[in-house]
Order: sequence, then structure tokens, then C-alpha cells
Amino acid sequence: MIELIFKYKAKAYLIFWYAFLLVVHFFLKDRFLPLVFIFNACSLIFIITYGFLLSIGLYKHKKLSIFILCFNSLIAVYWYNNYHFKTEDTTVNTALNTHSVLYWNISRPDQLPLDVIFKNMKDSNPEIIVLVEAKDIPYADIKFLKRHYPSYDIQQLEGEMMIAVNGEINDVEYKKISRGSKANLVTATINNRLRTILVIDLLANPALSKKADFKMLESIIESQHIDFIIGDFNTTYESVYFEAFTSDYESFHKYNNGFTATWPSVLPLLEIDHFWLSKKWKPIILHKEFNTDSDHGLLLGKFQLKP
Repeated sequence: MIELIFKYKAKAYLIFWYAFLLVVHFFLKDRFLPLVFIFNACSLIFIITYGFLLSIGLYKHKKLSIFILCFNSLIAVYWYNNYHFKTEDTTVNTALNTHSVLYWNISRPDQLPLDVIFKNMKDSNPEIIVLVEAKDIPYADIKFLKRHYPSYDIQQLEGEMMIAVNGEINDVEYKKISRGSKANLVTATINNRLRTILVIDLLANPALSKKADFKMLESIIESQHIDFIIGDFNTTYESVYFEAFTSDYESFHKYNNGFTATWPSVLPLLEIDHFWLSKKWKPIILHKEFNTDSDHGLLLGKFQLKP
């Protein structure tokens, strides 16, 4: 066996890296700083693609090639079952007691993509609209939006964010998480009920750990009653740091209608935009839309209050 490894040293390295990437993805994750970049950069679909290419490259070693091909095929089935969902929209025929939130990282445009926003408002009538990377939005665009939807209270927030609610914004508290990471805690009255929304945009550098950022977010969440946690976490769904959310919140991950990845828009590979609901709410479906206005997908989550 050792002789075989030395004889085919280059191919042995390729097999080692395949196994190493799987161990990082499923077990080590982003717990340790040296592995953060590998975890963030190598999505499972990337590893699966690498595995199939590896099995082809080892075609002269038939048994090994077939083993890797079969093993990799099982991982591909796992990926499809856990990152692609055919969720039925049960709100199509009735909107009774149904609520919705529109979220979008609009990638710092020169002006608001009003045509896309208006289309989604007409189709789904979201009660809350959250935009991040909404830097220096022209007041004329905000005024135009207010003119067409006068029942919405619209505010541009610190940290390149914007929010609109079909009701009244009562309070906004800006939270500087760390250098490059920020959040806004928004309290609003919608349908005569208080709702609290935590809007997040975390540091985009894939080589830096977000452990401290998530600790800060945990402290905010523990000290407040928050209905919705939403934003660009620049962190994939598999991250160990999302485990802190699962006791009190539920992700829209498995309620997607289609693939769960949200970035980049041309070929979505990574699920880095997330929507978490307090467990007093019942998720129904997460619609996703990609277009040329942003490199992030637009998310529209529908949900109901649990009995």
C-alpha cells in the first residue's frame, strides 16, 4: 500500500484533498481559523464536482475509480435532497393570516431597482421590505416609493441598509458588530402589533472567522424579543455558528422553492443570505428571484402565526 502511494504520489495527493475537503465540510467546518477560507470557498457542489473529476482521472485504477464514483454519487444525492426543495405555496388560493417579508442585498446600486421591488410588492404585498448594501439611495427614489405606497413607513438606516414597513417604524437601534459587520434592530407596529426585525450584514472576507460576530449577535438576540433575523451573513448555512439560533428560531432553508443557494446570481453556489423566524411563526415558503440588478438573489418569505 505504501509503495502504491509513493508510486502514484500525485494522485494520492488528489485523493487526500478530496477526503480533506469532505472532513472540513461535514465535521471541522468553520470552527478553526486556518480552515475558514477552505470551508467558505469550497461549497459541497464544488467538492462533488471535484470528486467526479477525480474518479475520471483515476480511470486506470478501475476499482478505486468506481469506488470514488459511487461514493461521490451518494454525496451528490445527499446534496440534492438537502439543498433543493419543491415546497408548495399554500398561500396561492388564500392569503388569510399570511404574512411576508421581502429581503434583498441590492449590491450598492446608483438607484433603487424600483421595477423589481414594485413587481414583488404587487404580486405578494410584503409587510416588510429589507434591503442591505443600500448605499446612498437617492432621496428621489425613496420619495417615489412612498408616493406609490403611502401606507409604508420607509427609512434609510446606518450601515447601508433600508427598511420599509406597512405600518409605523417605532424605533431603530444601530449595532456595530465589528469592522465590516453591522446590524440594525428595528421595532415596528404592523397591523396593530409590535414586530422586531434584526437586519444583518456581516463582513464579506471569506478568510476571516465570524465567531466573534456571532457571539455579538447572540448577545443581542438573548437580550431582545426578536421576530425576524434576516440579512447577508456572508456565511454558509452549514456554519457551526448558526447552531445557536436553532433553539428559538427556524430557518427558511428547507422551505425553499428550488435550490437554496443565494449567491452569485449567475451560478448560485453559496447560501449566504438567511432568513430566520421566531418559533412563534410557521414558515410556509421561500421564493427566490435572480436578475442582473444584483449578484444576490431576492428572497420573499411567507409565513403564518402559529395557533
